[in-house]
Amino acid sequence: MASTIIGNAIGASTTSKVLQRQNFNKEPNGLETIIESYAIQTVNRDVIVPARLTNYNSFSSSGNSYSRMVVESVATEEQDGGITQMIVTFVGLTSSTGLPPAIVRIIPSAGEGVYGPPIVIEAEYVTDVSETKYMAGLRGQNNAVEPATIFKPTIPMPSFINGVEMPKNPKEAFFSTPDTGPGGIIERYFGYVVLTKSCEKRGLFLVARETFHEGQQIAIVQ
Repeated sequence: MASTIIGNAIGASTTSKVLQRQNFNKEPNGLETIIESYAIQTVNRDVIVPARLTNYNSFSSSGNSYSRMVVESVATEEQDGGITQMIVTFVGLTSSTGLPPAIVRIIPSAGEGVYGPPIVIEAEYVTDVSETKYMAGLRGQNNAVEPATIFKPTIPMPSFINGVEMPKNPKEAFFSTPDTGPGGIIERYFGYVVLTKSCEKRGLFLVARETFHEGQQIAIVQ
């Protein structure tokens, strides 16, 4: 009886679908998912199933408007009576502007620490920059400061990520050179710099994960 009622409600249109329920979830990093369950006619499945990255407003029957939500995945399961259940997962942000605050973790780590405690700082956050722009940061920002044969490039930890203030450097960055000739030490202290950097594409956004540690490089003058 239930299938007959749903079938009547769907009608003969090749694009008709009945929204049965909607579930909402927010991940700790602020990224949101909406899962909508539809009933469709099995014969129309290939026509109705949305493509990945289809905008929420272009497909959902909920009546809500979320311009930054897109289709992440679709699953279908055929039922009796020529009806198929279609599960559509949308991912993104329900807000029209802004980004959720970053998650910042302090991880005790043996062997770390120069002037500060032995820790690694981890940040997880949602960003709307492209993968190309995000990963370009791996090239470093100090390539032209010192010859590569002496110091390797580093990427400073930003003061803020998505409005969240990051920990302060234990000591102000400095560069020192020896007062005498050969045998002296050139020392450069950077404060907190990028240790690892990765990202995962989720809809229109990236979920970025970065770790930072104190950076110090020493060269001996021959």
